[in-house]
Amino acid sequence: MDNIKILQQAQAMIRAEGEVLVQIADQLADSFAQTVKLVSECNSRILVTGAGTSGTIARRLAHLLATCGMPAFFVHPADALHGPAAVVSAGDVLIALSKAGKSAEINHFAQVARQRGGKVISWTWEPESELAQLSDIVVVIRPDEKGEGDGVLPFGSSLANGAVGDALCLLAMRLRGFDLAELTQTHPAGATAELVKRVK
Repeated sequence: MDNIKILQQAQAMIRAEGEVLVQIADQLADSFAQTVKLVSECNSRILVTGAGTSGTIARRLAHLLATCGMPAFFVHPADALHGPAAVVSAGDVLIALSKAGKSAEINHFAQVARQRGGKVISWTWEPESELAQLSDIVVVIRPDEKGEGDGVLPFGSSLANGAVGDALCLLAMRLRGFDLAELTQTHPAGATAELVKRVK
């Protein structure tokens, strides 16, 4: 394959992923608004879970929620079933990311969270999945498969989940009245604090 074909295929992939993000923006429904309100009003802990690629995006979401002033933590679903699920108590929120909504360890974690008085929000392709049935709020994130690598690899769907997470963080932060100036204390390393100083 020559350089021109490589670039053409790379550009086509990136454009397809861009189309997926626009598509997902149009798919957002009332369940997303409910999620923003529940997360912004949470005065306890926000736990985020997922496995595989969804787990990587879940870890990123937990990090960004914490950066935006919310007490958020990533909990691996397999680890949760060996004790850490006991941390869930009334007032906590569990956000569970699962493409098919049928991962046994995630569903078990969601079940335990509900039994212990927590609220469960699921992000999934499948609104009728077992995880969805265990959830208080179901956010359906189902991008077109053209954004996936060879129609299979979780490329566009990962970006879609990340973008929805970004929107959640920004809006929940605004509803909570988080002052960006706080980032100079909690995020002193790197460029973020410098950017805040410029904005202020």
